[in-house]
Amino acid sequence: MKTEEKKEKGSWTVNRIIWVLLLLSTAAAIWLVVQIYPYGGWKGSLLAGVILFLLGILLLYGRDKFPKLVLAISILLVVILGAAVIVMSMVNSAAERVSNTAEYEIVQIAALKGSGITAEDDFSSYTLGYAKDDGEAISRGRNILEEENKKIKKEVGYENMKSAYRALTSEKLDLIVLTSNSRSDLSLIDEEYEDRLNVLFEKRYPLQTADLKPVDISSQPFTVYLCGVDLSAGQDITSTGRGDVNLLLTVNPKTGQTNMQVIPRDTFVYIKSREGSSKLSYSGWWGGVKSSVESIEDKFGIDINYYAKINFNGLVDLVDALGGVTVYSHYTYSYQGYDFVKGENYVDGQKALRFVRARKMLPQNELSRGQHQMELLKGIFRKFSEDPDYGKAVKIADALSENFVTNIPRQDYYKVYKLVRQLLPQLSSMENHSVEGEYKWHYDQIRKGYYQYYFYPAEGEVEKIRQRIDGVLQGKKV
Repeated sequence: MKTEEKKEKGSWTVNRIIWVLLLLSTAAAIWLVVQIYPYGGWKGSLLAGVILFLLGILLLYGRDKFPKLVLAISILLVVILGAAVIVMSMVNSAAERVSNTAEYEIVQIAALKGSGITAEDDFSSYTLGYAKDDGEAISRGRNILEEENKKIKKEVGYENMKSAYRALTSEKLDLIVLTSNSRSDLSLIDEEYEDRLNVLFEKRYPLQTADLKPVDISSQPFTVYLCGVDLSAGQDITSTGRGDVNLLLTVNPKTGQTNMQVIPRDTFVYIKSREGSSKLSYSGWWGGVKSSVESIEDKFGIDINYYAKINFNGLVDLVDALGGVTVYSHYTYSYQGYDFVKGENYVDGQKALRFVRARKMLPQNELSRGQHQMELLKGIFRKFSEDPDYGKAVKIADALSENFVTNIPRQDYYKVYKLVRQLLPQLSSMENHSVEGEYKWHYDQIRKGYYQYYFYPAEGEVEKIRQRIDGVLQGKKV
C-alpha cells in the first residue's frame, strides 16, 4: 500500500514538473513564434507553431504512459527554447538598432568659444545672426529660443553664411543660427569651424524618408544605394551629412548577375529639395538620403529600390567585426600614417577608412578613390564568404547598429542574408564600373557666391550606366 502511495506521489510530482516545464516551453515557443515572423514571415511562424502543437500533444497524452521520457523531453525542450530565446533576443536587439530609417535636420544656436556666453545667460542683450538664403533658419532659430524661454535684443539677417560667420568671428554678433545648409557652407569657409563654436542649443526636425520601391529580393531584381556619409565620432547617424561614398549595387537573384557602379561625389546633379543643381555629396546635407536618391534617379534615369547609409564609425566597426579584410590597391601610396602597396593589402577598420578616403595623392583623384571604395566592398564580401554563418551576420549587425540605417524592411533581413550567401562568388569578384568624365569649375546654383569643382560624365556615360543596370535587371548580358 505504501509502495503504491509512493508511486502515486512520485508520479504526481513528475507530472507537476512536466506541467511547469510545459508552461515554460509554451511561453517561450509562443514568444519565438511572434519573434520569428519578421525574419521568416508566416512560413517560419507556421513551422514553429506546428512543432509547438506536436510537442504539446506528446506532453499532454504521453506523460502518463511515458513519464520519464516526457520529463526528459520537457527538460531538453526548455534548454533548447531557452537558448533560442537568448539568441533571438540578441538578433532582435541588433536588428532593432539597424532598422532605423529616421533622419533629422539638426538646427543649432551657437556662440564663439571664448566669448563667455553660456546657455544659462540672460539673452536680452545678445544679437542673433542668420543667413537670409538659408531657408527656415530664422524661423527655427526663433522656435528654439522660444522653447528655451530666451529673449534676444535683435535679429540680423545676412546675404549668406559667409557674411554671417564673418560678423560672428569679428564679434559683431553674439549668436548664430546653424542648419545643415549653413554647416555645409562653413566647411568651405573654415574647415575648423566646429572647433571655434560652442553649441548652446540644438533641436532635431524630422525629414521625409526615401520612398520605398519594394520587391521580393529573393526572386526579383533590385538596386541598392550604398551611401557613406561624412559623419564621424559623436555625430548621430540619423543626422544629415555629406555623401562621400556613393555606390549603386544592382542584383538579379534569378540570373545571379550583379553590377556595382560608383558615382563620384562631385557629380553635378539637380537637387530637388533645393530647386537647383550642385554636387551629389551635398544632396545628403540638403534633405538626407531621400534627396540623394532623387538626385541619382533623376541623373541616370533609374529606380532605386532600397538604401543603406553608414558613417565612418560604422565602416571601422564592420571591418573589425570581420577580423580585418584584404583589399586590392591600384596604387602604392601613403595617407595619414598608413602605407599601401599596389596589390593586396590587409586592413583593419582604421586602415580601411583611410583606404577609402584617400584621393588627392592618387592619379585620378576622386575616380581612383571610387575604385578603392568598390575594392573594399568586395573585400568585405570575400571575408564574409570564408565563414558565412548566421552568428557572424548577427555580429556584423551588432557592429553596425549605432552607425547604420536602411529602409530594407526588417522582415527581409533573413532574405538578404540568404541572398548574400547565394551570390558570394559573384559579389566578391564583380567588375568595378567607374564613370568617365572631367572636372570643371562652375557657378553653384544653390550656394550663391560660390564656384565649385564639379564632375561631368563624358558623353554617352550616363546611357552606359543605365544600360549596365538595366541589363542586370532584365537578365541580359551587357
